[in-house]
Amino acid sequence: MQINQDIMNFFEMWNSAKFEKSVSSEVRIIISGMGGSGIGGQILSSISDSEGFANITYWNNYNLPKWANKDCLVICVSYSGNTAETLSAAKKALDLGCNLEVITTGGKLRKIAEENNLHVTNIEKGHQPRAALPLLLKALISRVRLPSMDQEIKEVGELKLPINKAKNIASQIKGTIPCIYSSDLMNPVAYRWRCQIQENAKQLAFNHQIPEMNHNEIVGWTLPNSQMSVILIRDSNEEEQIRNRFEATKNVAWDSVKIVECTSVGKTPLARIMSMVILGDLVSLELAQLNDVNPTPVEIIENLKKELGGR
Repeated sequence: MQINQDIMNFFEMWNSAKFEKSVSSEVRIIISGMGGSGIGGQILSSISDSEGFANITYWNNYNLPKWANKDCLVICVSYSGNTAETLSAAKKALDLGCNLEVITTGGKLRKIAEENNLHVTNIEKGHQPRAALPLLLKALISRVRLPSMDQEIKEVGELKLPINKAKNIASQIKGTIPCIYSSDLMNPVAYRWRCQIQENAKQLAFNHQIPEMNHNEIVGWTLPNSQMSVILIRDSNEEEQIRNRFEATKNVAWDSVKIVECTSVGKTPLARIMSMVILGDLVSLELAQLNDVNPTPVEIIENLKKELGGR
């Protein structure tokens, strides 16, 4: 399926997806996933850090963290089931005796699960992995049993597609290299914007975090560059200290740069995050159209996989 169809069908996928809920009780959870299969883990880790109700680590590398042990729940997420890094993490989890589950459409990951009698959450095939976020994230939520998630899932399903807003933002940043800044809860969102602009619009984009960028990257704005634009991903519930830093940074570093500000909508953390994810996905599609490129293929990634030969 073309990725623009998937993105426009976000709510159809979100509201129709139903998965078996977990009965696990582990307090330390590692979510392994790469690229479009990994963003759900980043989102849940961010919500966990913000709300303090679980210990979730997102892992996007080979193997597992050195501290991982048999007391951890490891959830390996790979839409294709053939992602080399995630397969490596699954094998390491088995070696360590971790409680291991997988979320996938099939491939080698499902084979590993079947051979070891592991729980498999089966995902619908036929989508681009990066556009299957509604399915992958909802599957993850069902397995980690976060409190109040039923209400948060419901609120996400009630959001709207901000198409006109996305068109406006894309027109403002066309022809520039977007630098996307966020804080706290919204950090996975900025990363998602960056990746979607890169993969769908086929152009560079960068992201960083406030307050960390105030201690390094801010100096890089000493010499203004007309090729750059700034996108600020703001949380409607951000703390006063963070709000002050955003405003001060605008005055000090970006007084001569094009700035686009986007603020989340919704009451719950998940809804606020997803309101900005959906907006960013739409912006990337609009940019692809303005750049006159097909948003679906990612040929250079496929070429890299062939070069690596599954390693």
